[in-house]
Parts: sequence; C-alpha cells; structure tokens
Amino acid sequence: MRLVSLITKKGSERARMVSEKARTFLKQRGVEVSEGTVAQGCDLVVVLGGDGTLLHVAENAYKEDAPLLGVNLGGLGYLTEIQVEEMEEVLQAMLQGDFQVERRMVLKIQLETPQGQIISTHYALNELAILRSPRGKVISIPIWVNNTFLTTYRGDGLIISTPTGSTAYNLSAGGPILHPSLEAIILTPVCPFALGARPIILQADVQVVADLDAILGDKYGNDNKNKALTFFMETDGKIEENIGPGTRLRIKKAQGHLKLVSSPSSGYFEILREKLGWAGHLSP
Repeated sequence: MRLVSLITKKGSERARMVSEKARTFLKQRGVEVSEGTVAQGCDLVVVLGGDGTLLHVAENAYKEDAPLLGVNLGGLGYLTEIQVEEMEEVLQAMLQGDFQVERRMVLKIQLETPQGQIISTHYALNELAILRSPRGKVISIPIWVNNTFLTTYRGDGLIISTPTGSTAYNLSAGGPILHPSLEAIILTPVCPFALGARPIILQADVQVVADLDAILGDKYGNDNKNKALTFFMETDGKIEENIGPGTRLRIKKAQGHLKLVSSPSSGYFEILREKLGWAGHLSP
C-alpha cells in the first residue's frame, strides 16, 4: 500500500484529532497520505466522520476502484462500521493485506434529452431521489422497466435505491430493508397520491427509465401537469440537478462494485439491531 486518501468530517475537532492520529500512524509505516480528496491512483480511502461524509466521497472511491474504510465519528454508522478504538488495528491489518471488503452495488444514472442525448452521468451508492420543488405541487413520474411501462407515480417524488441504501431514505419512506449483499433495485414512492402506490423490488439487471416529458394520456392516469414544474434530483443526499420536464433519467446497475471495508468486531445484523432499536436476545 503506497498511497492513502484521508477524508475528514469538516468542522469537527474530534475528527481533526483522529485524522492526525491516522496520518501519523500511516506515515510512520512509509505510506504516503493525501488529504481532503480522493487522489487518483490511491490504494485506500479512509473516511473519518459519519455516513454522510462517506457518501460524499463514495462515487470517487468507486471510480478509483479503491477500498473505502469508514471510521465512525457520526451518529448512524450503517456504512462507517469501524470504531475509533479499532482504527489502528484495522489499518495495520490492511497494510498486511489481511482484511475483508464487502462488494456493494452502485447505481449509474444518466440524464438525457428527449432525443436521447446524454447530458450528465452520476453514480450513487445509496439512492437516486426525484423530488418536487419545496413549494411545488404534486408531480407525475412515468416509469418504464426494460422498455415496458410500469406505472406513473404521483406524489412528492420517487426513491430509486440499492440494497445498501435500503436503510436510508428508502426506509424513512416506508420501503423494505434488503441485505446489502443482494443486488436489486428498489422503487419507493414518496408520499404517493394513490394509496395503491407501493414499493417494488426489481432484479438488478433491469434498466429503469423515468421520462419526465412523457405524455401518456388518461389510460395511465397522467394528466401531464409536469410541463410547468421543476424537479430536484438528489444522489446520496446531494442535490445534483434542478431538472425540468424535458428530461429523461436512465437508471441501471453500474459496472463493478464499491469495495467497503468490513468491521472485524461487528456484523451487519448486529449493526442493524443496534441502529433500529430491535429487541436483543429474549430468554425463554
């Protein structure tokens, strides 16, 4: 291991102190350290913060195909599994090649014109959210799956998430929890106008298209009121684009995976039970 990128939560004194400790530990072992951004060609990305800090750099870590190690200095810790007390132990194990990574599915999102020209491309570890503007009205989001029309979601928006993101925004909106080792795409409506609109789990190899410019007619319950509306597109909590109705979003499983370093001291179900406040062992 030659180069490690160190990303620290901004505005946190504790994070700064832990960062100094990590930097000293690595440099004493002959490892070059870059700070603040994911360096090109890095061998490891270490995030000191919470899940939000990790999500902020997940796309770049995925693009570099570098393992991502999250040291939990936040509150939730679904993704930042490593505790501060075990950080040096885990780093030493990584320097010796003795560590485990979980391969997490990533979404690839393309924004297109109605004619199919690609405007921009984004990647998301957790989810893509298509939302109405803060003062906007109900929006209509027609959805196709592999060129077959599924439905038009009407309401405040739609969350399209991975199994990793199933415990994030998807869960808050009433979506299902999926084990992160699975590969699937979850569609979860946000405050749907119709009570029959429910989350659906799709296989990972499908292509989902949200055509915000579609005119479907009364057969599909779309009154085509999107024309004067503005949509917000968020990936992993970041507002990427303010998109208008003349936009098509094409979503599919990205090639490869994000490599997330596992905690040696706690497993997924333990973390899930702790974070969601589920009951522990019950004696007969």
